Amino acid sequence: MNRVIVPFVVLALGGCIDTSLPDLSLELGEGRTDGPICGPETLEAFPPEQLRITLIDVGQGDGIWIQTPYFENQQLESLNIIVDAGPSGNVPGTSPGGAAMVDHLLTYGLPPGERIDALVITHAHEDHYGGVSAIVSMFEVERYVDPGFSANSSGFLAARSTAESDVAKNGGQSLVPAIPSLVTRPFVQTDLFGQYVEADVLWSAEAPPSGNVNDPTGTDVNNTSIAFALRWGGKQALLLADLESEVEQELVDADLAGEIDLTSAVLKVAHHGSSSSTSPTFISLVFPAASPNDWAVISSGRRSFGGTTLPTDETLGNLQFVLDDHHLLSTDNRDDIKEPGTEHGDDTIIVTMDADGTVQACYVP
Repeated sequence: MNRVIVPFVVLALGGCIDTSLPDLSLELGEGRTDGPICGPETLEAFPPEQLRITLIDVGQGDGIWIQTPYFENQQLESLNIIVDAGPSGNVPGTSPGGAAMVDHLLTYGLPPGERIDALVITHAHEDHYGGVSAIVSMFEVERYVDPGFSANSSGFLAARSTAESDVAKNGGQSLVPAIPSLVTRPFVQTDLFGQYVEADVLWSAEAPPSGNVNDPTGTDVNNTSIAFALRWGGKQALLLADLESEVEQELVDADLAGEIDLTSAVLKVAHHGSSSSTSPTFISLVFPAASPNDWAVISSGRRSFGGTTLPTDETLGNLQFVLDDHHLLSTDNRDDIKEPGTEHGDDTIIVTMDADGTVQACYVP
């Protein structure tokens, strides 16, 4: 992938300053989700008073590492939260997402045996829970959360059991189902992200809204997903797991009724950029006015599902219509030239939210 760090101004040879800006569309790449690359100041240190959200490139799936802010002592104040663990890689054509997560965590600051303050598995799909065993075998998990709906999946139940065993060994808590174990109902604030970050549980369901418990569809399982709103530095980030249109409409209705405010600087796009969510109406509430601090990020592998490749052109187009150029990043970037199962590891995204309200996103080189 040919990405470069863009200089702000260029000095002309004649000694005069050329105040024209470079053509960012060329400098940052012309791919559909090309964007800035992280510099050493981002990769080599986690500064105080910053909320950091890393979408680890697990191939097709979700694997998010959240580092909460600290002021003086990172070890004592900052929490490490994992939201989803990627696929196991045991399913043909899928990536070893759990291994990719462990590799990134070890490379960027978590030594073996380090504390994971909470592991959240948003719902019972393998591309979200498959890497649980890889995580718990390397780190010590203190709290475990899932929505409580197993979708009759033996794999999911095994992943939950593995996580809960590790939590019990560490004297921690299992908060299953998330509602009411973590919060009493949707739109309620949680302490899961520590003392400095305000966080609401926007959604979690112990059974699909459709009521289809015994023979759930993929949509049914997606609509049990745990979703969060995180606030720091006067800005909000939405983590929407795989929620689809039915629940998205619930969030829209709640916003219009004044129960929640969807206005955000960061949108972790739902369901890997599928057209089953992220409608223009929803986007207009999340990003009501153009801002250089607004970013959308997608966790996806370039896989086809019944002929539909994620993320879809429709969803990308809807987001690009309201965002600044190069403010839409995806872990599938340029994966169209890679074989299925090899998409992981090269398009991890770091989102930084500073106390002064500055928000940036970039690809790990």
